[in-house]
Amino acid sequence: MPKQATNLFVFFLLFFVSFSYTQNVKFGKVSKEELQEKFYPLDSSAHAAILYKKRRTYYDYSQQIGWTLVTKVHERIKIYDKDGYDWATKKISLYRKGGDKEKVSIKAVTYNLVNNKVEKTKLKNNQIFNEDINKYWSQSKLTMPNLNEGSVIEWEYSIRSPYIQNIDDMVFQYKIPLKYIDTQVEVPEFFVFKNQSKGYFPVNLKKSTKSSQIVLTSKDRTRGTTSFNQDKVPYTSNISHCIQENVPALLEEPFTNNIDNYITSLKYELTAYRPKNGLPKYYNTTWDNVTKTIYESANFGEQLKKSSHFKEDLASIMSTSASQNEKIIAIYQFVKNKIKWDNFRGKYTDKGVKKAYKEGVGNAAEINLTLVAMLREAGITANPILVSTRDNGIPLFPTTQGFNYVIAGVELANGTLLLDATEKHAPPNVLPLRALNWQGRIIRKDGSSAQIDLSPKKYSSKKVYLNVKLDEDALATGSCRAMYSELMALNYRNNYNKVNNQDLIGKLEKDNENIEISELKVSNEDDISKALAHTFSFETDNQVEVIGDKMYFSPLLFLTERENPFKLENRTYPVDFGAPFEEKYTISIDIPEGYTVESKPENVGYGLPDRMGSFKFATILKGNKLQVLANTKINAPVISPMYYASLKEFYKKLVDKQLEKVVLSKK
Repeated sequence: MPKQATNLFVFFLLFFVSFSYTQNVKFGKVSKEELQEKFYPLDSSAHAAILYKKRRTYYDYSQQIGWTLVTKVHERIKIYDKDGYDWATKKISLYRKGGDKEKVSIKAVTYNLVNNKVEKTKLKNNQIFNEDINKYWSQSKLTMPNLNEGSVIEWEYSIRSPYIQNIDDMVFQYKIPLKYIDTQVEVPEFFVFKNQSKGYFPVNLKKSTKSSQIVLTSKDRTRGTTSFNQDKVPYTSNISHCIQENVPALLEEPFTNNIDNYITSLKYELTAYRPKNGLPKYYNTTWDNVTKTIYESANFGEQLKKSSHFKEDLASIMSTSASQNEKIIAIYQFVKNKIKWDNFRGKYTDKGVKKAYKEGVGNAAEINLTLVAMLREAGITANPILVSTRDNGIPLFPTTQGFNYVIAGVELANGTLLLDATEKHAPPNVLPLRALNWQGRIIRKDGSSAQIDLSPKKYSSKKVYLNVKLDEDALATGSCRAMYSELMALNYRNNYNKVNNQDLIGKLEKDNENIEISELKVSNEDDISKALAHTFSFETDNQVEVIGDKMYFSPLLFLTERENPFKLENRTYPVDFGAPFEEKYTISIDIPEGYTVESKPENVGYGLPDRMGSFKFATILKGNKLQVLANTKINAPVISPMYYASLKEFYKKLVDKQLEKVVLSKK
């Protein structure tokens, strides 16, 4: 096709994609063309695409109950193949507190093309499942019926909420392509919201106003006659409106903190309520206000004052601990053993620290506020640190909703010691990955607060020692010893400490290219003061290729990294490793009798810009032993997207080097 014709085709394709959904789309009116579409025109790799989304958020006033926040959503999604089926499940979270709760109404339909006719399958009420997540949140979940490759699914739902300050983010980008979105938020002038945008895709947000009114009806009885009067209260509504077309998917790669942190969206935070008549009410506008509000809560700061229930236990701990460091460690270990975590992440206590202490089970706040209280009672400068977990996102501006977790901090001369007693296997200053989310906020007794860097300073390490014997039949046998420290040790203990030996062998065999493992032994499973180690014997016949009188194998054998984890052309969000780390491999290979090393990979060293990381590789031949040394070191837990091209090239070189072959030939 000539270049001019190609350009014209692309123009008309884009025009069609844009024009198709600029008109108002009616629920239930799905076309044959939509059902016949085999792939998304602008991204043939997409497994599903949002064809159309319309959202309206506005306030409704009732004289009986006051303001209600209403959000209505209409969404149409094309499923291209089975890998897109996940998009046919919808989860709608609903908040509740006391007797007030959000309510949702839903209707949904699946469309298929059967004998050239559009077949509709409606979602039934008994296919919508409502479940309680915890005391504050419930969830309405649906999975669309009669789902096939090529189906189009569509739902409409409306949420009515008494929580008038909680406007959901205006989201303009998803993990699949978005053909057309029309989203609008309409806010009466009485509510003052702060906005903060995030993400990298440019949006065309338009702001306007319109005149509205509240109608108030009053009843008047005079001389036995009842009359009704109406008063109209005029006000102005502020409107944010955005139409976007052909928004590309935000693709997720490995080492991503929380992809939702980087999706293009606009956040809303209520800062004030200003009624026509009456005093205005101001909400959290600074971090000091936020921390003050949280600290003064009966379910937070008041809990730190309670100590009578643990004084006897604390006295026993103190009698066996001499130095301040010993006291900190002993109290930390005691709380971890005393109160088991119930997996709820709240920053506020639920049943309170005393009851959790007595029952031996509690949420994150009950455990870590107990830890802070005991440390303080022991004369140690300890304070709670507010955290937003990775799945909760990053607070972009001062907000109580931005935090959903709390840990303990001990302020020492050389820095702040971070402690999370929900984690049985976590030593001091090693936080679980869920809590490693950039910055926390420490709240001190005097009411002051400050940002705390949560990033680990010590390297998380994996050191592997491999002794291998090759025989003339290309069978490799030997022993392996691997040692893990810091975050890597915590993750190993959490993942495998409760796994029986045989299942762990199966997992290790699968992770190491199906070698056969025997005599597995794990050391220091529960002694978190030491590196965790496992040793095993192995046998494998799939690591060496024999061609004629030569043998070929990768120098790291089954430890070889065979694929670059970074594949995107460009990445607009950071690479998050969680912690700085080092992976070190020391391998000794006995060359089979009658063979000699014909060639081996050259020794190299690669570095990342600004000393962010390095890779060193060397092979040393001594007699009939080949020693292989490989060391990867990443010095920064988070790497900016501006360095993505360098990081991608670094890993390409690393993988290419590991894939180079050692060649043995018969003498």
